[in-house]
Amino acid sequence: MPVELEYDYAAATAALDKFSQADIDALRNWTVNLDKSKYVPKDLSDKQLVLFYNGCYGDMEKAKTCIEKYYSYRKSASEFFDNRYVTSDELKPLTEALEFSVLPGKSVAGYDIIFHRLHDTEPSKYNFELGCRLLFMTIDSYLTKCGPQKGVIFLYDMRGVKLGHLTRCGLSYLRKYFQYTQEALPIRMKEIHVLNSEPIVDKLMLLIKPFMDKKLFDILKFHQKDENLEDFYTNIIPRSSLPSDFGGTLPDTQTLHKQCIETLRTLEPYFKAEEAQRFAVLPGKKGDKVEDSFKSLAID
Repeated sequence: MPVELEYDYAAATAALDKFSQADIDALRNWTVNLDKSKYVPKDLSDKQLVLFYNGCYGDMEKAKTCIEKYYSYRKSASEFFDNRYVTSDELKPLTEALEFSVLPGKSVAGYDIIFHRLHDTEPSKYNFELGCRLLFMTIDSYLTKCGPQKGVIFLYDMRGVKLGHLTRCGLSYLRKYFQYTQEALPIRMKEIHVLNSEPIVDKLMLLIKPFMDKKLFDILKFHQKDENLEDFYTNIIPRSSLPSDFGGTLPDTQTLHKQCIETLRTLEPYFKAEEAQRFAVLPGKKGDKVEDSFKSLAID
C-alpha cells in the first residue's frame, strides 16, 4: 500500500534545481524490478522517490544506492525506526527529557533548520537509542510535510551535556546512527552547528570521530559558550529563524518542541503506514512480529 506524503509534488518539483519526471519513472521501474533481497518496497510513490533523487542531486546511481541503504538500515536498525508513537510509555519520557523542532524559518543561504538539545540535563533521563528514534521521526515529519528542499542545517545545543550522557551512547548504536545519517538520509545536509560547546567536546569527538567520514566532519562547526553570535546571525542563521533562547525572535525552544511533538502525534497514521510498507517486503513477517524478530536476532 503506497504511503501518502503531505507536500505538493508539482510545486516542490517545479522549484528543484534539477528534476526530470523521466528519471523518477526510471527509478520507479528500477525498484519494481529490484531483487527482493534488497528489501525495497515495490510501491514507492513519486513523492518518496524524488526525495532520494533530490538528496543525491539528481545522480541516478547515487539515488539507487541511497534507496537500497535506506531500507537496509531501516531493517537492521529497527530500534530507530519502528514503533514510532510519541504517546507510548517508551517514548513519552524522552519527549520530556529532550527538545526537537523543525524551526519555522530559513538560514541565510535559504536552508531549512532542524534543532535538537537536552531539556532535562540529568544523564539518567537520557536514552541515545530512543533519542535517535525521535530525531529521525522529526526528520521524517519534515520530509513528508516539506518534500525535497535545497538543503538542511542541523542545529544542536550542547548546554548541559555531561560525561554521563556520553557513557549512555552504545558504540553499536553510534555506528548505526552514523551509517544511516551519512549513507542513507535522503536530504541535502549542508551544515551542522553546535552551540554552547562544553569542555567535554574533546571527549565527544574522541567517541564519534571514528564513525564520521570526512564530508560530515568538514561541515561540523562548534560555537563556544562565550562566543559573540553576531556573525552567526549575519552569515548563518538570522535572528528571525532562531528561538528566543538564542537571541532570536521565534518562540522559546520548549514551545517549539511541544508543537513538534504534536505534529509527530498527528503523523502516527503516516508512521504506521510507512512501517507497514517496509514490513510488506519482509517474507513471512508482519507488524510487531517483525520488530520482535529483529531485536531477538540483533548481534553487534
